Order: sequence, then structure tokens, then C-alpha cells
Amino acid sequence: MPKLTLALTAMSLLLVGCGAPHLQTIHRAEKALTGAPAERLAACIGEPARLDGNGDGEHQVLTFSSAQPRGLDGRTLAEPEAALASRACVFRFTVEDGTVVAVRSENRAGWGFGSITRCSALVAACTGG
Repeated sequence: MPKLTLALTAMSLLLVGCGAPHLQTIHRAEKALTGAPAERLAACIGEPARLDGNGDGEHQVLTFSSAQPRGLDGRTLAEPEAALASRACVFRFTVEDGTVVAVRSENRAGWGFGSITRCSALVAACTGG
């Protein structure tokens, strides 16, 4: 039993160590984008998969998904791939008067088994580093 516990502990630490850089990328992007002009989202992520809100731009929610195909420049294109949507990483940016005021992320695949890399890849260009 102690060997099993030791093996499980070692495996858990290894998985946490592998995910830590990606989680840091997500947190850096969230910090960098909160308070940023909304135009920065198009520059560092691409086209949103969905845009909700009023037409005048005062209040909008822009949704980006790891299921969206990428252009040659690595930024997202508008239409997500339906087959990938259920396991996608999704970021929702709330924009008020042209400024990002909130960032929410949802990893539909859960945080294990490499799915966090899809989340960090979606926002990595927004970290400024």
C-alpha cells in the first residue's frame, strides 16, 4: 500500500508540474487582458466564435473557443468545429464601453490529460511575453 501511495503522489506531482506553465499562461493572459481595449482580443486571439450584446458596443460578451480553426497567422477564425465543441476550452470576455472588464474560462474537457494546453494556446499571444 505505501508503494501505491508513493506512486500516486509522484504521478500527481508530475501532472501538476506539467500543467503549471500552462496555468500560469492563462492567469497572465487574464491579468493582461482585464482593463485592456477590446481591440486587443482581435489582435492576439482572432475572431470570436460568438458575439453577444447590444449593437452599439457598450456591453458585449465575446466568446473564443479552442474548437475554432486557426488562420495562417495562428489567430482564430469565426466558425468553431462542432465535433470539438464539447471538449473545447472556452474564454468569455465581457466588454464595457470598449474595455475588457471580465475574463471567464471554461475547460469543457476538464483540467487533465493535456487539455490545459488548448486553453493556454488560445490566449498565449495575449501575455505579452
